[in-house]
Amino acid sequence: MKPEYRRVQLLVCVALLATIMISACGNNVTNPTTTNTPAASITEPTIQPAAVEPKTLVVCLGEEPLSLYLYGGSSQAMWSILEAIYDGPIDTTDYRPTPVILTTLPTVENGGVVLRSVAVTAGDKVANVEGDLVALEKGVKVFPAGCASANCAAEWDGKSELDLVQMTTTFTLLPGLKWSDGQPLTAEDSVYSFELSADSATKVSKNTIKRTADYRAVDAQTVQWTGIPGYLTLTPAAFFWIPQPKHLLSAFTAEQLNTSDLTTKKPVGWGPYLIDEWTANDHIRLVKNPNYFRSSEGLPKFDVLVYRFLPGLPEADLSPIVTGECDIMDPSVGLENQIQSVRELEIGGKLKAYFSHGPAWELLNFGIKPASYDEVFNPYLDRQDFFGDVRVRQAFANCIDREKIISEVLFSQSQIPTSYLPVSHPYTATDLPVIAHDTAKGIQLLEETGWRDKDGDINTPRTADGVKQVINGTEFTINYYLTETTVHNQVAEIIVSSLKECGVSVTTTYLPASEMLAAGPDGVVFGRNFDLAELAWSSGNLPPCFLYTSSEIPDEKNAWLGTKYGGVNFTGYSNKDYDKACSNLLSAGVDINTFNTNNQETQRLIAEELPVLPLFYHVKTMVSRVDLCGLSLDASSRSPMNTVEALWFANNCATK
Repeated sequence: MKPEYRRVQLLVCVALLATIMISACGNNVTNPTTTNTPAASITEPTIQPAAVEPKTLVVCLGEEPLSLYLYGGSSQAMWSILEAIYDGPIDTTDYRPTPVILTTLPTVENGGVVLRSVAVTAGDKVANVEGDLVALEKGVKVFPAGCASANCAAEWDGKSELDLVQMTTTFTLLPGLKWSDGQPLTAEDSVYSFELSADSATKVSKNTIKRTADYRAVDAQTVQWTGIPGYLTLTPAAFFWIPQPKHLLSAFTAEQLNTSDLTTKKPVGWGPYLIDEWTANDHIRLVKNPNYFRSSEGLPKFDVLVYRFLPGLPEADLSPIVTGECDIMDPSVGLENQIQSVRELEIGGKLKAYFSHGPAWELLNFGIKPASYDEVFNPYLDRQDFFGDVRVRQAFANCIDREKIISEVLFSQSQIPTSYLPVSHPYTATDLPVIAHDTAKGIQLLEETGWRDKDGDINTPRTADGVKQVINGTEFTINYYLTETTVHNQVAEIIVSSLKECGVSVTTTYLPASEMLAAGPDGVVFGRNFDLAELAWSSGNLPPCFLYTSSEIPDEKNAWLGTKYGGVNFTGYSNKDYDKACSNLLSAGVDINTFNTNNQETQRLIAEELPVLPLFYHVKTMVSRVDLCGLSLDASSRSPMNTVEALWFANNCATK
């Protein structure tokens, strides 16, 4: 029994005992013959209720954010805090957007997306079918009025009158929304945010700004976005700007807001919590927002929310979650290298663990076409053509024990990617092949291509005997570049050992990221100067098929930058069918059938022809106390704290 309950019980007993004794004594002294004698007045003691401690949730972060300004940078720790201040406005689950403070998301079907026509003339800023902003001129391929797919796209002849399709979307705010200071949140606050992000002093990407012709408030709850003529998108939700409190910030310039405490230290939102104090190098304390639009639902469930900053260490320390100093250790703490310890503590009932895959994926890039091949390939001067034959790349997929990498390095918390998109992504192609570890099959493929093991000694590499574009007698000895991390060291050891069993000798070279990823022609990766190179890509909302298009091969002609995406196809892979399918995908407009067909085709070709060998999805890791309910880890979300208002403690999470 708690001490305060014992004190209350004691007071009650004392009060009852006093009442009984006074009553008894009164009966003994009362003169039955005396009447009209007033009875003794008894004052019972007042029992003060015990103070109720506020319910507090402590979230531990791996770093203290430099700023909480929406347009002041981005970090995992920053968004963990902002999710408590801004609820939404649009959340993402399994890469699908979900409205939070909007009534719905606009689509053609619900009338929120409307396609109109607009007249254009030579020199006007328009979007071509792939969404690039260009000045209209002869030969530009565009979506004419009434056309919303590649099937009806046309190249302008430079003379005819031209009307282009123009997309308009409408967003409607929930009624009654308020900022935490009690002022109404309106459509004008979103328009103000758009204007703020468009300001040259605000250092954010201007991609969505550049594709916007107009963004305006139709009324207090309705915002309307209009795109540049010809621009079509399958993700219209990306064109709603997160509201900012115009009534508080409009007195300042965009430059001033970059450093103002109003934006960087104590931003005002509409979410479940508002900032109460920020103690540098220690914590941020938040309290309930009395104007939260979901207060009537009993949310948030905690009265106080504290974000603690854990000191930077080479490896994250799990003791704060075990000792109760932290209720949650979010992904910013960096627990990916401690998966084994996390699992052991979870099995021992000391914590609850959360794992999620992607959107980053680790891959081994094949140097299919080094830069030295660009003029004329000369096997006596250039590097031998180790990877021009797809069967060799398939052999590597068989030889490398990716299952062992996942089980021993990632403790079975990841899986082999089938594509450049995570498994849970709605656009991940179905039924893609995954080549299993099979040393015998890998050796068979190498033999077929002419790589022979003439001495039968596993300690010596295979040699070429009739391999196309390889001088006979050449040893299969290659270089392998990567940056040095604990995980990379472990992965490299398995890859080198696996390839040795197939008769391939590998020399591993660790480089600083700045050197490995330096620009061409001198950079190892972007200069196409490697045999194997391991690195990671991160996927977005749409399939990044451009990663392997011929136009994105960095070379001297395009200044090592490709044609649009920065020369990202450093493998040198080139396939006309793939290029066509990717172009059709990128120019599908809002024709989802065309998009899906070509999306499936591009991913199928990559899975079969293997310009890269996918190794594993990166694992995001988070832990909490065992009795915390309502928490999940979704790799596509900005932060797992997007449900912070609905978290609670319970021995049984099935009952709230």
